[in-house]
Amino acid sequence: MNLTDQLREILKSEGILPDDADVAKTATELLDVVRPKLTEKYSDNSIRQTLSVLAADPTSPVARAERGYGYYRRPTNQRVEVAEAQGEPDGSPPESDRTIGRENQREEKFRAFYLRRVRLDNLFPVRIDHVTALRQQAGVNRWKFPDAVVLTWDVGESADTGFALDQAALEVRRGLGEQPFRLTSVELKVELSLSTFREYFFQCVSNSMWAHSSALVIACPILDALLAKELRRLSSSYGVGISAFDFTPERLDDLPAASKIASMPDDEFERLAAEQREATITSSRLRPQLDWEHIKDLKTQSGEFSDMFDWIARCLKDGRAYTAENYFSLRAIEAAAG
Repeated sequence: MNLTDQLREILKSEGILPDDADVAKTATELLDVVRPKLTEKYSDNSIRQTLSVLAADPTSPVARAERGYGYYRRPTNQRVEVAEAQGEPDGSPPESDRTIGRENQREEKFRAFYLRRVRLDNLFPVRIDHVTALRQQAGVNRWKFPDAVVLTWDVGESADTGFALDQAALEVRRGLGEQPFRLTSVELKVELSLSTFREYFFQCVSNSMWAHSSALVIACPILDALLAKELRRLSSSYGVGISAFDFTPERLDDLPAASKIASMPDDEFERLAAEQREATITSSRLRPQLDWEHIKDLKTQSGEFSDMFDWIARCLKDGRAYTAENYFSLRAIEAAAG
């Protein structure tokens, strides 16, 4: 048995590799453990090189840690077996997630968290729900709608009453024919693995072609250096911004329902947000303008998309940076008043 196959078998054994990437073993530490188990005497350099090769192999039991340096046990759900790699993962949520209400699904809790989290940075998010779109033939609307859109105003600043638009700058931009805002299409995922990252990445690419920029945001951290490398490679080609928070699936399970996260008192939510660090893996590449033909199609298919542009138009008309919720409340009051 050659060195690669021997190491592959040795590293499968319990107790050789740590399960937690935060306590990953250095190559030197692994050398001391695996060297006595090898059937032949190999140079330290050969063992180090083979460990590096195995860490870049998604079917192997060892992964290189993305944060810091060292090796740890690649989670089973991140290993790509040969048979599985020849097909495409369906991206379906676990059966347990499908059998409980949406309010308690990890995906919905994370979306509720994210929508509130970005507001802390004076950004203006709006939720997009693909299930509200017009029903189409199977597959027509697949990968068409993002999970959220984030509005960024380029002509304003924080004030005691919230975020205030700069009227002079707004008029100058209008006069020059420049947009005073940016729209980011956001795809949210709980976890990425070597089995799912390509599908989820290109889902983000597909549903964001209309926007100024696109973002793939993950609840759980990217710990595997190979996975991070592949994401950076794709992002370099397609300009998608990628970031990840520090949640674990279990921590998401412990959070209250999505509606309760949305209605948390500000101080309580800020404490929750402070616990979660967001790591930027890649930055997004800004497109010079929106794709209005694409947007026209989205608006005909989704009332939420149409409402979103009504909201932006009202902000521009009034010269005020309404939140989406404030705008919809204002519209309801005006409609009731006749």
